[in-house]
Amino acid sequence: MATGVHVEMVVEGTDVCPVTSISEDCEVESIRTAGGDDGVIGELTVDRTVQNELESPDTDVVFADGTQEVHRFTTDSADCPCGRIPDHGCLVRNLRAESGALHLSFIAADTPTVRDIVTDVKSRAESVRIRRLTRSEPDEEERLLFVNRDTFTDRQYETLETAHEMGYFETPRRSSRNDVADELDNTGATFTEHLARAQRKLLDQILSV
Repeated sequence: MATGVHVEMVVEGTDVCPVTSISEDCEVESIRTAGGDDGVIGELTVDRTVQNELESPDTDVVFADGTQEVHRFTTDSADCPCGRIPDHGCLVRNLRAESGALHLSFIAADTPTVRDIVTDVKSRAESVRIRRLTRSEPDEEERLLFVNRDTFTDRQYETLETAHEMGYFETPRRSSRNDVADELDNTGATFTEHLARAQRKLLDQILSV
């Protein structure tokens, strides 16, 4: 059996993606994208039965009836995650947008490819979170993953643990940045700094196996 890594990722702060900004104001039913000569071409569907008419200067309405409205858009693949990931030889699979965040999945050949994609996308977004990594193994064997606790400072580990317990990484989130920061008796900026360093150390271990 071929080996590979299935990645579920959440990307936030992608200004070039009209879908994320639209998802802040309404529910996006579905998204379809494809590569084009001018970048990424996509369509998103909005439920008209629960949403007001959507006005977006970055999209064109190509279909509308009493229940749905379909918008078409084009983005520059130089910064769009849906354009960057295929440049690493991986196809974007499940794709959705919710509350300003882009949720997507892809299958990479190995962990170095995953690491390259995370680094690439993170350089063009405010944050990138790995929600799940699933590795296929020959003969259906399972590989145990060990994380070295000693690589984290006590404060970094406490920040990561508290954020997890308070549902900060869940979708939708059960707590905000300020909620977790208050629990840790920190400012929002300090929480973000500790969390970013802790996540980086965790990803370095996960993606280096």
